This record gives sequence, C-alpha cells and structure tokens, in this order.
Amino acid sequence: MLISICQEQVAVFFFLVLVIGSVSLPLMANYTAEFYQKLPDVVAGWKKAEHHAVYTPNNLAEYIDGGAELFISYHFQSALSVKYLKNTNNEISVDIFDMGTSYDAFGVFAHSREKIDQRVGQGCEYAAGLLTFWKDKFYVSILAYPETAEKKEVVFKLGQAIAREIKNEGPLPPIIALLPAENLIPESVHYFHHYIWLNSFFFVSNENILNITPDTPAALGKYRQRSGTFFLLLVLYPDEDKAKAAHEQFRQKQLAGSEKGILQTEEGSWTGCERQDELFSAVFKAPDAQTVRAMLAKIQK
Repeated sequence: MLISICQEQVAVFFFLVLVIGSVSLPLMANYTAEFYQKLPDVVAGWKKAEHHAVYTPNNLAEYIDGGAELFISYHFQSALSVKYLKNTNNEISVDIFDMGTSYDAFGVFAHSREKIDQRVGQGCEYAAGLLTFWKDKFYVSILAYPETAEKKEVVFKLGQAIAREIKNEGPLPPIIALLPAENLIPESVHYFHHYIWLNSFFFVSNENILNITPDTPAALGKYRQRSGTFFLLLVLYPDEDKAKAAHEQFRQKQLAGSEKGILQTEEGSWTGCERQDELFSAVFKAPDAQTVRAMLAKIQK
C-alpha cells in the first residue's frame, strides 16, 4: 500500500505502542465487553448472538489481518465484535472500536471516507453492505454481505441503535479548524499523527522528514479552484524548537534549500511551506506560486 517504507522502523513503532498501551488494557477491555449488554437483542428479526469477542492491541491482528496497524497507530484501546443472526446462512457483523478519544475515532473514520453523510452518529459512510460511523471516542463498522435491501435497512437500524447508546458527542481534532474553509473539499480532510498515513494520503518522502510523532497532530485537506486542485498540510508541534527543526529539514530536502520557502517541481506544480510558532504548513501540487502564497497567508493559528 505504501511506497518503500522502512518495515523495521514501522515494526519498532508499533511494538512500542503495544508495550506502552498494555498498562490499561484490562480496564479498557472490560468496558468494551460491557457494551455488549447495551446492544439491542433483536433488530427487525435479527438476533444478537450470545457469543462475542473482545480485542486489544495485543491480539487485534488476529482479527484484522493486515489492518490492525491502522487502529493501533490511532491509539486503539479495545474492540467488541458481535454478530446478528437470522438463520445459519445470514449474519451481520458489528465491530465497535474504542479509540480512546474522539480525535482518533474521527481519524480512523476519515482515513478512507469518500463522501459526507450525517445519517448516523457524527458522520457515516455506507457502500455495498458496509456502514461505518464515528461518535465520541467510538468507531463502528457494521457489515452485511452480500448486500440486500432488507439487510441495508437492518444495518442502518443497528447503527442508529448503537449511536443512541453512545450518549455523548466528541469534538473534532482542533487542528482541523485551522484548515481554511474556502474551496476545501470536506470529504478529503484527514487527521493523523504518524507519517506513514501522510504518505498513504499524499506521498511526500520515504523518510519522516517532518518528524511526525504521536504528539504531533496533523491534518491534510484537498482544495479545488478553477485552476485545479492542491493539498494543504498542517502539523502542530509540542514546542517551537521541534517546529523549527521540521521546517528546516523540509525546506532543505523538499525545496532544495529555497530561502523563500517555495519551489516549482519537475512536473510543473508548486510546493511551499512556512512556520508560525509551533505550527508548520505546506502546500503541495499548487498550479502556481501565487496559489501557494495565498493559501499560506490564510492560515491563522
């Protein structure tokens, strides 16, 4: 999925996440298991299975082969997996992920979102029998495959029932509010705090040249105007020194050391960056230098 990313570096990152997060796992897992009791026993003739499973960062890979690293990188705490059955040949899978904060629940949801839909929770998406949504610190996935009109109706009823049991709504990551709203494509907005996801949304470098770590929230948005589309990246650092170091490294490696912080790429598009205290901003694939400067000027920390 990603291009030439150092596997050893990624493996070390996820090992550290597992070790650090293991302290509170029993409490979180128990809380998630208790959520099973809150789920409706029957929805439109579909019955909740008596058996359910709870997963933590230590064993999530056993359930989501090849996909656990996404959740773990967003500070995943625990997950509840349960099925709704109508007969031996029909089942609907429900997975409820406790991400610890609403910021990370939104981050996982927005990771692959392609459109804006507010019918369930604080945002949802439905396609081919799969409903995903987020609310507060929870990310929820409900899958009914193969899709039928009846199953689709049940999936949405289940989603709405689960959303009602999540009593609170959580705030969006504050850095999202720093993305200028004009010409922003809403469904393009991503939130993350590991550089491998930046590279999956928009490839920048095989290296972590911006020093993005779990304590550096980042947001990426795509903008559309008459002359074309371009991307804006924001990264908020814990202190000004770290922001300075990242800014200088980016300027040297991506902008050939440009003193003005702007450069036309070989393909003809423009890239530029600037820093405001702890906030780093960069524009990619802009049609001209004026677009870069105008966008950077709109950012108000």
